[in-house]
Amino acid sequence: MRLLAVLTVVSVAALVAGCRDDETAPVSRDAQVYVATVRDVVDDQPAPEDPDVLPVVYVAPAARGEIPADVQAEVAEELHDEVDLRFADERDEAVLTEEDGLPVRAEGLLLVVGELPEAGDPIEMRIEIYRSERNWSVVDLTLANGSSGWSVTGSTVVPDGG
Repeated sequence: MRLLAVLTVVSVAALVAGCRDDETAPVSRDAQVYVATVRDVVDDQPAPEDPDVLPVVYVAPAARGEIPADVQAEVAEELHDEVDLRFADERDEAVLTEEDGLPVRAEGLLLVVGELPEAGDPIEMRIEIYRSERNWSVVDLTLANGSSGWSVTGSTVVPDGG
């Protein structure tokens, strides 16, 4: 009986240790790319008037795209101290369509992200940076995987939104 109790404790400890390993598992490639993209864009934006308020950032996939829920969770966890991150399945969820100028909800920023390449290093990704119908741009980002993960290494504004 004592052996059974010891085996049970050892099994539970192994299970808990396994869970801890999962909690510290590295962030997926896709999540790292999205995190680098959000950080790069937010760094180029004016700081919020109130330094205690995190900037609101919506992320939506380009036409018929999808950002998997597990990747969304990883990105949100990585950025939770930096931005008030919200994912939208389509851009209209982030835009106040009934208001003049079509601003982003909560005076936020909308990033419409293009398709994420499945492989490669470096990669290129097109994003739209949108605040309102008169304040938006399209940018081609170049991202590369370095010693500390993925980061934006270059950006080019697309004339007339591409």
